[in-house]
Amino acid sequence: MRSVKEQKRPARKAASRRSATGSRSASGRGAKTTGRTSTVAPGRRRAKSGKSFGRRGQRPPSRLSRTIEAIREGRLPKSLVGVASAGFVGAAALYGLAVGGHIAAAGSYVADQATASVAWVGFGVDEVTVAGRERTTRADVLKALEVEQGQVIFTVDLESARENLMRLDWIADATVTRILPDRVHVELVERRPFAVWQRGGRLAVIDAQGRPITEDGVEGYGHLPLVVGHGAAREAEGFTQVVAAWPELQARVRAYVRVGDRRWNLRLENGVDVLLPEVGVSEALAELVAIDEAQRVLARDIEAIDVRLPDRFTVRLSPDAAARRDAVVQGWGRPLQGDDT
Repeated sequence: MRSVKEQKRPARKAASRRSATGSRSASGRGAKTTGRTSTVAPGRRRAKSGKSFGRRGQRPPSRLSRTIEAIREGRLPKSLVGVASAGFVGAAALYGLAVGGHIAAAGSYVADQATASVAWVGFGVDEVTVAGRERTTRADVLKALEVEQGQVIFTVDLESARENLMRLDWIADATVTRILPDRVHVELVERRPFAVWQRGGRLAVIDAQGRPITEDGVEGYGHLPLVVGHGAAREAEGFTQVVAAWPELQARVRAYVRVGDRRWNLRLENGVDVLLPEVGVSEALAELVAIDEAQRVLARDIEAIDVRLPDRFTVRLSPDAAARRDAVVQGWGRPLQGDDT
């Protein structure tokens, strides 16, 4: 009994065997065989003259090319219509979300959550330290910094905080530093009050350069020199240094009065005005001190003493002193009365 494998042997192989056997037998009997003679040289392929598919330069059109060609012919492919419709619907949905504020709200929510996470891990502002503060209040400093408790320290705008501090009255310079993980440090340089400036009935504290500092709380600076008049603030530092060469005289000065932005007068504590020249101020003050030491003229009942002329000085008496003088002068003109005996 034959096996299944032998029963299922392909018929093609059997036929090829029979044909091969027949051919051998026929050749053996002298029969002529007919066959084609190949015109292709050995080692070369036969040219496929009847087919052009697959040749270089003649590839089939791509899907994109077919789509473009269909659009040119006025035929819109279904796939293109579907993609365009889906894109239009998506764009409309995004526009609606944006107009309704949903996208912004979502972004804000994500940002808030990220900020809270950063603060939670230890990078929230927990302390603000200030150095160099004397006259500036701590409340003003905190307000200028615009920093809140627990705020993420990386969101503190250092440049903006410094600009706000520089707008405060007493601040000459400021530095704001972020110290990780949770501290903001401020270094302040405050202006030094030099004098109180009076002009037009208004008072202001000024620094040595004559720049106004503040008009608030001026009554607390009565120990400072009082300079009066336009231009007095600008020239005050240099002039007060000249007067300081005579400490006894300076101690009696109540106000430095600028006249016509050209020269100075001194108002003494007893109300006497000393009229000084435009030039040669040091020489005039030296002469004034010498006159006062010799005659105690500044302690007399006078209104003013004028030392603007280098070779003499003049004194203006007070009204009471002038009246007494006039009475004495009038008495000098009466004839003396005596006995006729």
